Amino acid sequence: MYHKLLFSALAIMVSSAVYAENNNFKMLDTDKNGAISEAEAIALPSLSEKWSKYDSNKNDELDEAEFARFETEEVE
Repeated sequence: MYHKLLFSALAIMVSSAVYAENNNFKMLDTDKNGAISEAEAIALPSLSEKWSKYDSNKNDELDEAEFARFETEEVE
C-alpha cells in the first residue's frame, strides 16, 4: 500500500511540473504560433538576458524544447 501511495505522489509531482512548464510556455507565446519570439521573451527578464544561449538553432525564436532547457537550468 505504501508503494502505491508513494508512486501516486511522485506521479502527481511530475505531472504538475510538466503542466507548469507547458503553461509558462503558453503564457509567453502571446501570438500562439507555437514559439517564443525575442519580443515575447521580454516579459521574462531572466530568459531575455540569456536569449542567445537558449536559441540554440539561431532561428530567432524558442521552441518548447529550447524553453524547457531554459526552465530546467533556471531551477538548478
